Amino acid sequence: MSIKKISLNIMLISVLLAGYFVCSLHVLSMRERLPAENMRAEAMSLSPVFLKIVGGEFKGLWADYLLLKASVFIGGYSRSIPQDWEAVYLLFKQSLALDPYFFSTCYYTQGILAGRESMHEKAIELLEISRKHRFWDWEPGFYVAFDYFYYLRDNLKAAGIMRETAKLKGAPPIVATLGARFAQESGETRTAIAILKIMYDRARDKDIKARLEKRIMAHLGILTLERAVGRFTRKYGRRPSSLNELTEKGIINKPPENPFGSSFLYDNLTGRISFD
Repeated sequence: MSIKKISLNIMLISVLLAGYFVCSLHVLSMRERLPAENMRAEAMSLSPVFLKIVGGEFKGLWADYLLLKASVFIGGYSRSIPQDWEAVYLLFKQSLALDPYFFSTCYYTQGILAGRESMHEKAIELLEISRKHRFWDWEPGFYVAFDYFYYLRDNLKAAGIMRETAKLKGAPPIVATLGARFAQESGETRTAIAILKIMYDRARDKDIKARLEKRIMAHLGILTLERAVGRFTRKYGRRPSSLNELTEKGIINKPPENPFGSSFLYDNLTGRISFD
C-alpha cells in the first residue's frame, strides 16, 4: 500500500472518530437537559392478567413493546434509582404475561435484572415463568439454578433444578457438571453422581462421555471417603484430622484414587471432601 493511501485511510479514520465523539457529546448533553420524568423507567400500573385479557390477538406485539420500553431505559440512561428497577421488573413481568414463550424477555431478565442486589428473587420469579412454559428449553432452568447458587447461596435448590434441566434434550455437559458441583457442595454427593449419570447415558460424543465418566469416578471416590469419615466420626467422636487417618485406624484398607491425578482434598473443620 502506498504512503498516499495510508495517509488517506488515517484521515478517514480520524474524521470518523471525531464525528463519533462529537455525536456522543451531543447525545450526553441532550440527556442532561431531559426533564426528570423522562429519565426514569416507567411501567403501566396494570395487572399482567388484565393486559393478557385486553391484548387479544396482539399479545405478542404488546410483549415486544414492553420489552423494548424497558430496553430503551436500560440502554439510554445510566444513573438509576431503585424505583427504576421495580418498573423494569414490572415491564418484564407484563411482557411475560402476554407472551410467556418469548425468550428475549427471559434473556434480558437474566442478563440485566438478576444481578441487581434487590432483584435476585424477583428475577428468579420471572425466570420460573419462562422455565414453566419453555419446558423443552434448558436455558431458563440453567439461569434459575445459577441464580440460586450464585446469588442466594442455595446449593441444594440449585442442584435439584440442574438435575431436572440436565434431562432436557440438547442440554450441554456443563449443566450436569455444575449441577454435580452444586449437589456435592451441599452434601448431596449421590445426587451429584445421579446428575452426571443422566448426561453420561445420553452423551454420544466419546470425548464428552470420557470426561463425564472421569467426574463420576471422582464423585464415587468422594462418596466412599464421606462414608468412611462418617464411620470414623461415630466411632471416635470426632472427625479424622486427615484422610490418612482413615487407613491408619483401619476404617478403609486404602483410599480411592482421584482420577484427576492429585489426592482428594479434605477440610477437617467442615468434613468437606473435593477432588479439585
